[in-house]
Amino acid sequence: MPNREFEIIVAPDGQVDLKISGYQGKSCLQAMEVFRQIVGELQSHEPTHEFYAPEEDVRIHIDRQH
Repeated sequence: MPNREFEIIVAPDGQVDLKISGYQGKSCLQAMEVFRQIVGELQSHEPTHEFYAPEEDVRIHIDRQH
């Protein structure tokens, strides 16, 4: 199983910078969508070399506990 990493930086002005690695192809967009639902609309995104790699099947499960 690939090592997936998420780096989240929140600037003093509230801007959120998210860097995702460990996903092949456009499957990272599924993970990015989860974060978009949490922090709101995206201002921009810059694909990495992994984005252009062959696709992989990714399943995301979030267990929210309040």
